[in-house]
Amino acid sequence: MKKIITAVLCMTSISFAFVDSDLDGVDDSVDRCPNTPFNQLVGPDGCPIGRVGQERISEPKGTFYFKAGGGFSKDKSYSSTYSSVSFAYAYQGVYLSWTSYYYFQNDFANEEGLGNSFLYGSYSRFLGKVYTTAGLNIKIPTGQGRLSDDSFDFTPSLTVDYIRGRDDYFVYYGYTIKGKSGLKDVHSISLGAGYQFSKKLYSSLSFDSISSAVSGKMRYYLTYFGLYNFSKKYYCTFSYSYGINNRATDHSVYAKLGIRF
Repeated sequence: MKKIITAVLCMTSISFAFVDSDLDGVDDSVDRCPNTPFNQLVGPDGCPIGRVGQERISEPKGTFYFKAGGGFSKDKSYSSTYSSVSFAYAYQGVYLSWTSYYYFQNDFANEEGLGNSFLYGSYSRFLGKVYTTAGLNIKIPTGQGRLSDDSFDFTPSLTVDYIRGRDDYFVYYGYTIKGKSGLKDVHSISLGAGYQFSKKLYSSLSFDSISSAVSGKMRYYLTYFGLYNFSKKYYCTFSYSYGINNRATDHSVYAKLGIRF
């Protein structure tokens, strides 16, 4: 059906001044990702819908997001339950967001209340079929009591995602510079693959590793991620991580609802 629609648009492009160089159904004048493969599912801005595109479906003047969700983590000796609220803005490959956490229960800190906040910024672009994202995440110590260490952390990161039709293969690396003395800097690495089942549903599976800020030893996880678009405006995400080794948290679940406007 997409090929038929695209063919019709191409045949009528002269009379309607419609130019679509990468045949994705989006006019070049508003296409922010001009080199997408022919069978790649895209949003109204011509960028992929999926893990790499979930926060990139932006209108020509940019798109705002409001996201709210919650999560639960369970280990042998402790558990935690929390919620989060995020505000974000995307425009031509630039993405900015603010996220704050609130803990209803945290056995490790033995407290409840406002957690830390995070300011994140990134820039994404296509290099052929490779979608790259360079980002910087800043932890802001807004947490109460033991829910915060009263220091700023900085995490520059790079994500490289190779898109091949409906499936994609990605690698992520982040390096966290800890602001509190006595803690080690943290390395985070993810390797994974995803599949776009439809314009509504995207899923991925990844192998994740993150070093401890205390011992420096690695913790390993398997993570499932899912994105479901109810419409162009409303969507939800879900993730589940399973700890592989003894140093990793046994189970972590997180879900959120989002609105684009």
